[in-house]
Amino acid sequence: MSQRLKNLYTHLIHNRKHHLIGWYEEYRQFSNDIDKLRTNLSSSDLRNAETYQGTSFQNVPSPFDAFINRLIYEQSNGISSRGQSVLSKDNLNRFKQANGFDDVIKKIIVNPDFDAYEGLKAWWINQNAGNNPVLINRAIAACTTTISSTVDEGKFNQVFYWLQNENLIPKYETSEPQDWYHKNRFAIKHITNSLQGVSDSDVYWISICLWEMYVNISNPFSLKKQVVKYGSPGTGKTYTAKQNTKLLFEIWKDEFAGTKNFDFNNHIETIQFHPSYTYEDFMEGLRPKLDKNDQAQLSLQNGIFKNFCMKAGKWEYDVAILSLQGKLDKEWHDLKLNDVQELHSELSGEHWTYIYEISDKTKKLTDAIPPYFFIVDEINRAELSRVFGELMFCLEYRGIKGAIKTQYTHLNDSSTGMIKIGDGYQFFIPTNIFLIGTMNTIDRSVESFDFALRRRFRWEEVMPDTTLLHYHLMTLNSKWEKLAENLKELNTQIEKEPLLGRDFQVGHAYLWDLNYSKELTISEVRNAVWDDSIEPLLHEYLRGTGREDLVSKFAKSFGII
Repeated sequence: MSQRLKNLYTHLIHNRKHHLIGWYEEYRQFSNDIDKLRTNLSSSDLRNAETYQGTSFQNVPSPFDAFINRLIYEQSNGISSRGQSVLSKDNLNRFKQANGFDDVIKKIIVNPDFDAYEGLKAWWINQNAGNNPVLINRAIAACTTTISSTVDEGKFNQVFYWLQNENLIPKYETSEPQDWYHKNRFAIKHITNSLQGVSDSDVYWISICLWEMYVNISNPFSLKKQVVKYGSPGTGKTYTAKQNTKLLFEIWKDEFAGTKNFDFNNHIETIQFHPSYTYEDFMEGLRPKLDKNDQAQLSLQNGIFKNFCMKAGKWEYDVAILSLQGKLDKEWHDLKLNDVQELHSELSGEHWTYIYEISDKTKKLTDAIPPYFFIVDEINRAELSRVFGELMFCLEYRGIKGAIKTQYTHLNDSSTGMIKIGDGYQFFIPTNIFLIGTMNTIDRSVESFDFALRRRFRWEEVMPDTTLLHYHLMTLNSKWEKLAENLKELNTQIEKEPLLGRDFQVGHAYLWDLNYSKELTISEVRNAVWDDSIEPLLHEYLRGTGREDLVSKFAKSFGII
């Protein structure tokens, strides 16, 4: 248990600190501020300026207001994002004037236990300002590191039960309180115990690690193994798809094949669709090939996806052959490692060797088989029905049960065919393949996805992430951090504009690699980014509309004077 958690920590945190350090620094700063407030409140009250001495709020005009805004109102407060849970400005101001507000806030700061948490929750509900569990949970999580930053109860439960199912934390007894607060303390306590001795871990990194386990392990592709990531240009859809798949692969390798020479580069393929891409390119087709007399002859050749499936499906193919021969009566998804151990002599290929060396024979075979990732960039730019053909069926029914005859079945032989069933060769998409498409929603060819194809994919919108950008800028150059707020204001204005709208927002990648001198002021960098990247993009959006005058309006919202 302990070693696997340490390995997960290495992959999710230690190897990615450059990506997470901005969040970490803000988290630690706000937590330290609250520690200082806890001490100061012993001799002062919440609204006194003296209470904020020694904190990051001490020099602002109204430290009490600034602190309360950070604690329960701001989009991101260093602990977590508020997500879809929003408190209106009017309700925030009403809260600060309401009876008992100072008392419940002071109580969660001074003694952030379950009673204080319940007190804040009850007080909040009595204000008739709506139900905001994420904001309430975020407030208590800011005041104690015994609670993690995973403040959305649904998301927390998902990773909590995944940790238990994987035996990474002990079982949580049904006799224990079943609320978010107690389960969260339980998870953090046991993860902390397991990570003892890890030199670079602390309470903040451990809390962040729990969230990263939700994002990258317990949650990814949870509904389907084919996903389309869509959104505005510059949101990093393809880049993050590659990074996340590599992370998933390394985590799989650590658990099942740590000492073996599996190479991620052999488990991923990235292609880009375009209008002339065809079924023959993707699956199979007749192509000219030189014979032994150097004469061009048409012969059946596999496309890139079919070859990838044949490589990824070696294990499933072997098991299917045994099933067809009547030597195995269990379904693929029901097989455990001890089932295939008994078939050692039948499943003897080199690719099975590492399987027999896995010590925990109760693991499912489907978990132990390595994942393969096929990324299609600009997936909407091809004529998809023509490219996929009969794969529409295979996308819905994975594995050997979804095997079908292709257009060129009668031409397949042992070198091109995937599996021979009866008197002909058939094709199937192995269950260990993740098919990930990316697309920009402003591309007019987005309509190439008909309903039948749409329902076979899980659709994940990737929006400009100003919270992530804020953390990144804090690390890159803290004096540029307000560029994230500038981008947020610009995108708000673009979304409100009927001529453009949500799909035309500017992605955070446009402000990511700022290769300017760090001596430049934020105003100078803002102007440079606008001139180099954003203004040309907006002009392109508005070309031919007769409304190029909107660019000056957008410039103002971005902070260009």
